[in-house]
Amino acid sequence: MKAWIWLRVGAVLQAIGTVLHTIASWDPPSRRPGGEAVFGPMQTFHFQIMGASRSHWDFYRGYELSITVTFAVFAVLIWQLSNLSRTDPRQAVPLIVTILVAEILLSAVGWEYFFAGPGGMSILIGACLATSLFGLRRNDQPMLATSRAAKAS
Repeated sequence: MKAWIWLRVGAVLQAIGTVLHTIASWDPPSRRPGGEAVFGPMQTFHFQIMGASRSHWDFYRGYELSITVTFAVFAVLIWQLSNLSRTDPRQAVPLIVTILVAEILLSAVGWEYFFAGPGGMSILIGACLATSLFGLRRNDQPMLATSRAAKAS
């Protein structure tokens, strides 16, 4: 498969991960058995921070929603990189590497602090990104040579 196809697969996986994360966020842990004992105090204890009254629950939900936004942006960026990898692979490579590093780190965090779902999804997305990089380096060398020759003239 071409590198851009691997990037599109990675983008779709990232979008699926975004949707699953969002769905999981709709079922607050406080509704589950024993959850109220932990999350009740998180919701009721407020403190002042930078002129605003916030609770630990506010931060918990805020970070949860921030991750949803970040995942959605990654999905869009990876999709856009699939287009860029077809027209200018040299420009796409450093951006793909950057997102690949982020996916590796997200995978480590997912496995350490959450469960197999987030860690596994990041591994799959990272594998798609890494495979696209190998494809760009190996299969698209003629395109790179053509683009270099065009820029030189």
